[in-house]
Amino acid sequence: MFRLFVLVFLTATAVKSDEIMRNLTTISWAHAVNTKACLEAALASDVSMLEADIVIGTLKGKEGHSIPIMAHPPATTSDISLEEFLSSVHQYNNVNRQKQKGVKLDFKSIEAFEKSQDLIKKYSGPEITYPVWLNADILPGPVKATTKPVDPVKFLTLGAKHPRTVLSIGWTTSYGGNVTEGEYSRDQIGTMLRMINEYHINQTVTFPVRAGLACNSQPVILDLLRETTSLNSSMTVWSSEGDAVEVDRLRALILTVGLERTYLDVPQELAASLHLPPPDANAHKH
Repeated sequence: MFRLFVLVFLTATAVKSDEIMRNLTTISWAHAVNTKACLEAALASDVSMLEADIVIGTLKGKEGHSIPIMAHPPATTSDISLEEFLSSVHQYNNVNRQKQKGVKLDFKSIEAFEKSQDLIKKYSGPEITYPVWLNADILPGPVKATTKPVDPVKFLTLGAKHPRTVLSIGWTTSYGGNVTEGEYSRDQIGTMLRMINEYHINQTVTFPVRAGLACNSQPVILDLLRETTSLNSSMTVWSSEGDAVEVDRLRALILTVGLERTYLDVPQELAASLHLPPPDANAHKH
């Protein structure tokens, strides 16, 4: 019961919490909130979750040591630091308690994560009433992905020190453009399960999966979620613009997993084509 309460509590945003519990696909997202202007616009919008990228770099116009900043590789400069980003969101949420926004912090390197530990601790204590997600691609995945994953051992070890956060842990992918086929393999899913067990992860977990790949991977994704039920696990379905997606298969996957265990972070056109039940509909029952 405690874990269920924490999951609902951590996702209490602009949407009513009981509706969120039944249908996580109703949560809306702002992406690449990596500048002061983007943050200001996102806070003024109706979105529920702010996704932003963290790298080690410098603030524009300021000399000094490299620090965690909001930027996406290959950028190494920004006009806003992680510290200022988190402080701004926190101030907004203190004033707007009925429409608080959560943050998904996407760490692009283990160095960025390591140097952010004190800030994460400051904004993940029991007094924090909005969701804080710690995201990284920690394992190599489809399709022959060549991007270097964030060190899984260090990420899981450090992430476990913030038990009130949600760990969002996924795989690197090579998909889109000329690559229109692929799936998550049983070995890739199995490696994730072994890492979770070996490093004694004991907090809420979500698995980001790329829509075009996930729709071909229903059996192994169901296995992954079944084996991590005790962690209140969910999947976060994401997609890049132009990704090839079998819409009927993706809809079947989402309804099989359940709306209460699926976050949907895809382009609006794809989301609309799924024809999922509206926000006030009951979630699919197993």
